[in-house]
Amino acid sequence: MDHQDDFYQQVRDIDKQRSRAQRKEKWEKREKSFWKAFLFTEDGKPKSGLILYTFCLSFVFLLLYLLIFSLVLEWLGKPLEAIPAFWGNLLQSLAAGAVGLGCAWLAHRLLPDKRLIFGSYVWLTLFALAAVITLLIILRGTGASGGMLVFFAWFVALPLAMGLAGSYLMYRRDYTPVQAQEDQPWKKYTNRR
Repeated sequence: MDHQDDFYQQVRDIDKQRSRAQRKEKWEKREKSFWKAFLFTEDGKPKSGLILYTFCLSFVFLLLYLLIFSLVLEWLGKPLEAIPAFWGNLLQSLAAGAVGLGCAWLAHRLLPDKRLIFGSYVWLTLFALAAVITLLIILRGTGASGGMLVFFAWFVALPLAMGLAGSYLMYRRDYTPVQAQEDQPWKKYTNRR
């Protein structure tokens, strides 16, 4: 009986080792891919904080834009009914883009890392491109692709282009890269030979 228990224990140990090896191989593959930026180091810190923070902040901006559009459409819908649809859509889209850009400017002023807002808009652009490509594939052959592209141009592309351009200009104006310790001017006076 003891020999049989030992045999089953050895089989379980071999299975555990095999599953550990498979998990380790799976994690090694993940570390070599794009998604490794979202993994954590042994210390529990993200490998790429900028990518992780901008990714999360982009969802905040996505929700913010949904709220802005619902308010803009509610407040400006009735007053703009009398003018042609082109001008009404343009004014609503520009108003939503301006409010979103104002919120982005405020966040840019409050956040210490000046790359975060621009990075968030880059993520929003990637989300928008993925959504429009997916919708074009789904709507292929139905005749609704044209209407979807018009909607996309008015209510996604124009405000997103405003936000991307504005956040890029804010980033270019305010971002100063961190100097390496060797490049700091006070170091030349402390390094004595």
